[in-house]
Amino acid sequence: MNMSIISILLSMAALLIILCLVFSCVQTIYSHDTEIRKIKVLIVDGFSNHDWQQTTLLTKKILEESGLCHVDVSTAPPTQDSLGWDDWQPPFAKYDVVVQNCNSLGGRPLWPRAVQKDFERFVSNGGGVYTMHSANNSFPEWKEYNRMIGLGWRNKDFGWAITIDPDGAVMRIPPGKGDNTSHGKRIDAVLTRLAEHPIHNNLPEQWKVSDLEVYSYARGPAENLTVLSYAREPKTGLNFPIEWVVNYGRGKVYNSTFGHLWKGDTNPPSMRCVAFQTLLIRAVEWVSGKEVTWSAPKDFPT
Repeated sequence: MNMSIISILLSMAALLIILCLVFSCVQTIYSHDTEIRKIKVLIVDGFSNHDWQQTTLLTKKILEESGLCHVDVSTAPPTQDSLGWDDWQPPFAKYDVVVQNCNSLGGRPLWPRAVQKDFERFVSNGGGVYTMHSANNSFPEWKEYNRMIGLGWRNKDFGWAITIDPDGAVMRIPPGKGDNTSHGKRIDAVLTRLAEHPIHNNLPEQWKVSDLEVYSYARGPAENLTVLSYAREPKTGLNFPIEWVVNYGRGKVYNSTFGHLWKGDTNPPSMRCVAFQTLLIRAVEWVSGKEVTWSAPKDFPT
């Protein structure tokens, strides 16, 4: 074979190898960069009167399958007498968003004071919080937690409650008036948007959600709070908040009654609901401080 042809072939082979290496490097860098740009989410769980294990698994799956989030889990020991309780310290500062999936109702433990203070710093310094359903029942004795969540499952003397009148005006009910927080049976409820908010961009004014608990008289400090949506509670005939957001320091907190999952529930309609899944992803985007980009699917309920 002509030496010049051999030289050309060798040069072409070398060029091909170089191109393959460059392409591989670019792919690796792109993949690494994409992973870095994902929202870093930490689900904190370990105890609840609800099925917290299945709630965590399904929430993690929904968020990760969006392609927008990387999700880790920190599971607290179940009681204050459990081995490892004093050493449990979730690394909040490494994450953009914490999904709070612990409920202390029914004599379950309060987070260790060091964990509480670390969580307070995380949120006040700009961290985001998604409060998962029964987590707003939790920690009534923790003052700063009550300020973070705005409203929760509390007795009627605890703090303010909120209703929405037929014209869409937010009405504040003082402590001692009305009733304790409660809910009737779960229903497929019609939600009405109240505020223009990025979480609700391009959503209809009203839509239906599956298997929802409408809390009557959720109570709390209700500071720096914006109600996003509401539904009619059948027994009282009053409109009560379903979604609300709270500014706490530089941090953002999203709270709602979505995501009920009772022990023994299988294939739960509350978690399969397209509206719930869409709002979960959008709310996590918003509390992370990023632009809300997740599009509502074509089968978003009306």
